[in-house]
Amino acid sequence: RDASMTARPLTIDEVNHLSRDAFVARFGGVFEHSPWVAERAYPSRPWEDLRALHGSLCRIVADASPEDQLSLIRSHPDLVGRAALAGTLTRESTGEQLAAGLDPNALTANEVDVFARANEAYTQQFGFPFIICARENKKAAILAGFERRLAHDRATEIATALGEIERIAWYRLADLVADGDTDPSAFVDHAGRHAMRFEISYGKQRVPVYRTHAAPLTGIAAIPESPFTGRANALLAAEVDVEVYGDDFLPAYTEGDNSMVVATDSMKNFVIRETLAYDGATLEGLCHFLGRRFAESYEQLHDLRITAREIPFNAVPVPSGGGFGPDDNLFSSARADYGEVTVLLHRDASGVVTITDHACHRRDLHLMKLTGSAFTAFVRDGYTTLPDRRDRPLYTFMEVGWQYRDPADLINPSHQRFVPSEQVRDICATVFAEFVSESIQQLLYVQGERILERFPQLSSVWFTATNRTRDPFGEGAGGAKIYSDPFPAFGNITLKMSR
Repeated sequence: RDASMTARPLTIDEVNHLSRDAFVARFGGVFEHSPWVAERAYPSRPWEDLRALHGSLCRIVADASPEDQLSLIRSHPDLVGRAALAGTLTRESTGEQLAAGLDPNALTANEVDVFARANEAYTQQFGFPFIICARENKKAAILAGFERRLAHDRATEIATALGEIERIAWYRLADLVADGDTDPSAFVDHAGRHAMRFEISYGKQRVPVYRTHAAPLTGIAAIPESPFTGRANALLAAEVDVEVYGDDFLPAYTEGDNSMVVATDSMKNFVIRETLAYDGATLEGLCHFLGRRFAESYEQLHDLRITAREIPFNAVPVPSGGGFGPDDNLFSSARADYGEVTVLLHRDASGVVTITDHACHRRDLHLMKLTGSAFTAFVRDGYTTLPDRRDRPLYTFMEVGWQYRDPADLINPSHQRFVPSEQVRDICATVFAEFVSESIQQLLYVQGERILERFPQLSSVWFTATNRTRDPFGEGAGGAKIYSDPFPAFGNITLKMSR
């Protein structure tokens, strides 16, 4: 154990009289795996108090090269990541993650999986780990932070990460230095500004809407892998989430002043009534329509995130013309894969509402084939019990997401460049059936290649897949085989492909 972390806190006078080596040994861990910050700050002593010491260290980071700043950011571990699961975090990071309720031994397997997917999505997008001051946030707030900050550009996230690192450093210094002014509200950033910052959002989730006789979806270009070229939209059913951002609502938090707050019950009623006025044919268009109407109706709602997830229904075949055909009046609730779309919108000072980001998904795609999959020639050692399987059934749970190059294609009423989630699903199913894969990783790659080939209007496609392949237990006559559920742990694979 680091003796500097177990010794009593030092007074600021004692800190000022430390040798360079002793100072770096004591404070080198304040910035994760980056003792160079303490080394460069040492010549600026003496410091009057904890705030002055913290400010000196933060100025070193602020004045560092972009390469050094990025190296500092990348020195931080993922939240509930591999280091946490393996127990190899620094003592400081271990305590901070525990304080936030992120003990890997106390989280469920699903919660660990949620953090793994969030870390992967964030790192793939920005090239460095998600950083948030864990002493100021708990599990739910941290997960919400992942979603919110994925909407930022890279420069904004670098600045945000450095700001969070400054807050982390404040708490670590307060553990090491005996000073009367260690309250978080005493923290100031490297520019000397009071650094109480707020990130605010609120909204209404899972508002169900069942719109009858919506506009038919037409104009869809046919592709070889799918029979889907449109739908009648006799029933357009979805759950809608509304989330709004902005400091306009801060007085409700700090002063109990709700004069700017649009009640979430009003949001629910707004979604339901305005969906009746929607004259489009897609969930993508519905998200844009609702977001624009919110922004136009309420001046304080200038940054919004609207999500709509399909509630699947199937038309029930009924007797028709001597046979059977789907009926536009009778539907059966379906346990099936479904489409989902998220649209972020911003209204500028002139009142123009634009799409700032978006993501489309096909969720809960469960595919199984009986033959045409192999998994061989993987690393074998003393821990390996899995045999080579040269032709096996393959069962996966998949989710696929995509993004357009031009968000205008998302909402163009002609639908000429619109990508229906049904066609994306059918491409995934067709490739799954046709392609003899050596691994699930290879299967995802080929699916992604095919999607980008069919839809040049897309900029990227991404996958999450879990291997649910059943274990073999025996063979019978005529090539019959018997399988059963495997050990409950399962492999997880992700891939993102961008032009």
